[in-house]
Amino acid sequence: MKRFILSLLVLSLPVGVAGAATLNGDFEGNPIVQVTSAGQSLKVDELPAMIYKDHTVVPLSMLRQLGVLVTWDPTTYSVNVTMPQSASANPSNPAKQELENLINVYQWLKDTDTALLTFSQQLQQYANLTNGNEFVNQINIDYEELMKQYNESIQMALKLLETVSHSDDLKSIIKSESDAYNNVQQTKSLLVFKLTGNSVPEFEKQFGISLLNATRSAQKNLNNTNAIIHELQRKNNELLQVKSSNTST
Repeated sequence: MKRFILSLLVLSLPVGVAGAATLNGDFEGNPIVQVTSAGQSLKVDELPAMIYKDHTVVPLSMLRQLGVLVTWDPTTYSVNVTMPQSASANPSNPAKQELENLINVYQWLKDTDTALLTFSQQLQQYANLTNGNEFVNQINIDYEELMKQYNESIQMALKLLETVSHSDDLKSIIKSESDAYNNVQQTKSLLVFKLTGNSVPEFEKQFGISLLNATRSAQKNLNNTNAIIHELQRKNNELLQVKSSNTST
């Protein structure tokens, strides 16, 4: 699982580079740009906004602070960006607005389910290597990225949980994703222990069981999340059809 930086090309800036560097410092030789919204500065995560080759580049991760949904698909190396809808986007149809909010959050949770499953599969590959101990540091780095993605998706889901009228499915997915994450975390710890030369027959069996549980729980949660997304999309389409029918009459 490689680390990635999501950036958005915003604006050409042919002049003013020196001034930006003087005001905000620089990042690896590139002048840092301050990004604000409604007069408030957005927080910098790992990478600041900067001027790169006379263009202002802003990490997409910063836009999450504005409610933008940014999800990463490691299987296709693609990024999906969903802009937030204003509170008045569907003033006369709160049910549709709630459906759209739920679909967005479940899509985020689905991305995390996929990441958990992918990481579990990678742990199996590392375990099969004769020189697996050389990759312990990379395993830890990959896990830190996974933990960050998991925390972000759960926080978003918990925030929405406070506002939706029917929350049983969301509560269940949050719980099962937490269980899947804990299984993956345990398996990763056992693998690191194994690769650092602490393997015994009983331990090998324990690691195998833990890996199986981690993979199965991640796959099961991914399937359940997909099923809920499909059902929500079906309901959303029905609402659209009803609206279209009412408009035509």
